[in-house]
Amino acid sequence: MEQQLQIGSKLSLINGKSEAIKTPVTIKPDQVDAVVSQLPTQLQTTLILDELLGMFEKHLRQVMHFDSFHYHHQAMNCHIDNADQRHHRCNYTLDLNGQHLGELSLTRRHKFSDAQISLLEELLCLLVYPLRNCLLYKQALQSALHDELTGLGNRAAYDKSLQREIELAQRQNTPLSLIILDIDNFKHINDSYGHSSGDQALRALSSTITQSMRRSDIAFRFGGEEFVLVLSNTDVSAATIVAERLRLAVAENHCTDNTKTFRFTISVGVAQLEADEEAYHLFERADMALYQAKQTGRNMTVCAPSVQTM
Repeated sequence: MEQQLQIGSKLSLINGKSEAIKTPVTIKPDQVDAVVSQLPTQLQTTLILDELLGMFEKHLRQVMHFDSFHYHHQAMNCHIDNADQRHHRCNYTLDLNGQHLGELSLTRRHKFSDAQISLLEELLCLLVYPLRNCLLYKQALQSALHDELTGLGNRAAYDKSLQREIELAQRQNTPLSLIILDIDNFKHINDSYGHSSGDQALRALSSTITQSMRRSDIAFRFGGEEFVLVLSNTDVSAATIVAERLRLAVAENHCTDNTKTFRFTISVGVAQLEADEEAYHLFERADMALYQAKQTGRNMTVCAPSVQTM
């Protein structure tokens, strides 16, 4: 049976499965006082969600035993599970002024006492505002790195991700490939069907990219009608297969804005990272391959030659 607790008028904690025992459990008042006094200041020192929850868990363990700590926020794609769940749990859905702040739960082999549940709820009241701030910060970062129209990563996200993937590939001596593609005759789509249809084409392409790429691939809208895929641990042969699968999938799609239906194609350039190559040079070679695909007739994939053969 769920119990809803109103703390003041702003925070509600929905306690889902907290099973309490009536046997008193000793909680040292001095330890509790120390945690309650220190926790608010500590929680204000970070806006990084993982750091905040790690800090909260650490302080909580000073006054309460539990086997596992769990936090989930589906919309923010945040999932923290520090151990397998046990039979007994104390589970809360956090909500502040109608804003969902996620679900937090503790589990262990033995039931939680009434005193422990009361203490946990007191500490959750100290967590909720810093948690709200961390979620807002995380949301702002995500918005800054995502293209609003397509939902893919934007140019800033591409710059960060490519440099990280290049450093990883060079450190581990694994292949890395880049795919650059854009819509053929995109101006014609806008001129013939209107800019709303152009936007629909961009959304349809991003959806096809998401459905066609592998889980390890990362996709970005680089700008305009140009998109980039970063393929880790992938040589140029495997990247070409991915590019061709995507090109064929796009050509088979019918795009519609509920009033008009049309089709479009893409041209694709592929390049594999060379030894000690910088990010800008890798992009430049893939972009030159894309240019060649455009000049040769469009709706095709061209691979950039190796630096040694140029």
